[in-house]
Amino acid sequence: MEFRQLEYFCTISHLKNFTRTAETLHVSQPSVTKAIKALEAELGLVLIDRSQKKVNLTPEGQAFLLHAQKIMSAASAAKKDMARYHAGSRGKVQFGLPPMVEAYLFPDLFTQFQTSFPEISLDVQEYSDSDEVRNRLALGDLDFGIVLGEVRPTTENEMLLMQDSMSVCLPANHPLAAQEKVAFADIADEKFIMQQPHTYQHREVARRCGEAGFVPDIALCTSQMKTIKQLVANGMGVSILPNFVTGTENNFVLRPLAPALSVQITLNWSAGKQLTDVDAQFKGFIKEYAEKHL
Repeated sequence: MEFRQLEYFCTISHLKNFTRTAETLHVSQPSVTKAIKALEAELGLVLIDRSQKKVNLTPEGQAFLLHAQKIMSAASAAKKDMARYHAGSRGKVQFGLPPMVEAYLFPDLFTQFQTSFPEISLDVQEYSDSDEVRNRLALGDLDFGIVLGEVRPTTENEMLLMQDSMSVCLPANHPLAAQEKVAFADIADEKFIMQQPHTYQHREVARRCGEAGFVPDIALCTSQMKTIKQLVANGMGVSILPNFVTGTENNFVLRPLAPALSVQITLNWSAGKQLTDVDAQFKGFIKEYAEKHL
């Protein structure tokens, strides 16, 4: 049994004429006749009553038509499904990012993406620092990753999402809260509450402290932004965080740094990666989301 035989048979059942069936399918009438006869021979049944001018199905033909239509419908659905794969509307994206980016910048990103592209599944992994995201990209474990780092020109496998200033977080009653801006030298004697080592914030703050002539006295390191902010509010120490994390906090004081310190956030993919249609759709969605919300 061949697919074309089923196609011819279903078309004949609808048009009830061999000639019109051949014209509709752009084949010769003898080809249609031969295919139907071969189908009947294989089944050992007469499917079409040819005794009248108008072609009609026999009872056996009516019963077989139900099966043929199901097969044709399934084949059509399969073609459409595969076309969506080819067009990029189906697939999977493996995406890595630091927890604070998801919590503070992309709170509804995944919901919006699934609403727009319900047939693309997301495998989201959280990593404590951008170095780990870069490593996972290089190993091929991720399709895309969010990276935080110094402000610089992007490379061919990066897309800039935003740049943000970093501020000093001070307890509300801290003497430096009266200043308009705070220099690193001003906080040389303070306890620091930092993100984990290997993060951009930890490395850059330590570097800037070194430039100011001191090593930061680190009281605690944690990956939890809520913990850092609460400890600052409790007076345990000071911290330096991106403004997108601190928002409109009112239980501690924010002061800009002098000179300013900024962080750059990019969407990264592995160097030399050939972006699939699914990749391109995800990348485009992230770009549009960033332009609207960041």
